[in-house]
Amino acid sequence: MRILLLGFSAKKLPYVSRRLVQELKKRGHTVNYMFWGGLVFQFSKKGVVIKRPNGTDLKYYDYIIPRNPLFKGKEETTYVSHLYRHYLLLVRYINEHYKHVLNEKTIIKIPFYDKLLQHYLLAKNGLPIVTSLLYTGKHTPDTVYKKFKKPYIAKNVEGSRGAQVFLIEKTEQIENLVGVSGPGKVLIQKYIPTKHDYRVIVIGGKVIGAMKRTAKEGEFRANVSLGGAAEEAEVTPEMQRLALKAAKIFNAEFAGVDIIKYKNKHYILEVNIFPGFEGFESATKINVAEKLISYIEEKYLWSIETEFDTKTKKKIFDTLYKIEKDNPEQTEKPFTKKDFLDTVLQRDLIVIYKNQEPIAFMTHYLSGKMRRITRMGILKDFRGQRMGRRMIRQLIEISKTAKNKKINVIVPANNKKRQLSFKKAGFTKKGKKKGYFINNIDGLVYEYKIQKSKKTRSAGLTKKSAEITKTYSNTKPK
Repeated sequence: MRILLLGFSAKKLPYVSRRLVQELKKRGHTVNYMFWGGLVFQFSKKGVVIKRPNGTDLKYYDYIIPRNPLFKGKEETTYVSHLYRHYLLLVRYINEHYKHVLNEKTIIKIPFYDKLLQHYLLAKNGLPIVTSLLYTGKHTPDTVYKKFKKPYIAKNVEGSRGAQVFLIEKTEQIENLVGVSGPGKVLIQKYIPTKHDYRVIVIGGKVIGAMKRTAKEGEFRANVSLGGAAEEAEVTPEMQRLALKAAKIFNAEFAGVDIIKYKNKHYILEVNIFPGFEGFESATKINVAEKLISYIEEKYLWSIETEFDTKTKKKIFDTLYKIEKDNPEQTEKPFTKKDFLDTVLQRDLIVIYKNQEPIAFMTHYLSGKMRRITRMGILKDFRGQRMGRRMIRQLIEISKTAKNKKINVIVPANNKKRQLSFKKAGFTKKGKKKGYFINNIDGLVYEYKIQKSKKTRSAGLTKKSAEITKTYSNTKPK
């Protein structure tokens, strides 16, 4: 499978990205790594294209794993909430091409990504959070902070990894922070005097472990990136309950939930949907990268193959026949095993694999300049994942390359889902064949007309001047 890893370092692989590349390559995936700051968003009357500077369209990849869209330069840092809009557009674009992005469903709950919206969602859903407030004005009245005893905590709502968090002794410090950060960007929290917090990691609706972080001497923040010490921690039932609920609130498949405990009460500090795990792996000895990749593979990754020799067809035949029979809405005349073998050997094949086993197939053949689809099947457990559309679109690409003129298929009139698959792929209804299928069910004829490709000029970028990515490839096929 082709995987794109989007990171926040242009020059070298940070720990998390390096670990993910290692685990992906172990499984035979091809991995490209690139810097968030290198994406090209191209808009024209023909539509939208998101690509790498070398011209590779991101829809080329089977799956995208983003890290924090956080840019750190020598003189300034652009925080996550600003660049999160790029993540939203990326998810929409990739989903439109029937591919997936890690944590893609978070965009339903988080149209922007900062601590203000996080606290709103956590509080609204009744989770225990530290009492907080935010004033949107420039000059802050003393009455706003009367309920907080000094000292208290001030946070830039766009901060990350413990940055832009301050211990406030005097109210005047707030106005200074507002002057630097801007109005409406400083969140005030009650100060809880504890030197410890807990990072709980959730993957696919399961807690995989927790670590305890202890702030270094003279520091009130316990982040490992700021010198905090990390050790493995027991996942208590309450920590597990809070972490799972918090991740679910944000629709997060992969999350790091930060929790503190004070006077026998737990409070959620933050939910990170781009969590780092260098300190976590070191402290707990849990292979987070392996668990995350295993989850992604199990839920999302499958490959599509289009070229088969006779030996390979015979090798996968029994599984294809199982798929052929596993169709409760079968309206085409069922094949005997011998008839189906003859069909598989005589036709061209498109097969989708998961864990190196076929889970869907399509048979087709060329008649003159017309490509005809004769059979489609998807295992029951994998229906509803747009695999039919993926095979149809793959056949369209094959037909374009072969310079075919049309693609033709006959669909049962009572199979609305299959009709929708072809309509979504651009097929139009051309006619009807009465009683074409068993039980006298009518067949609907759908056709796709192959459009001649037009040469287009590039956006002016050259590989030499714009390439800022590093490519990590494994030639072993998946």
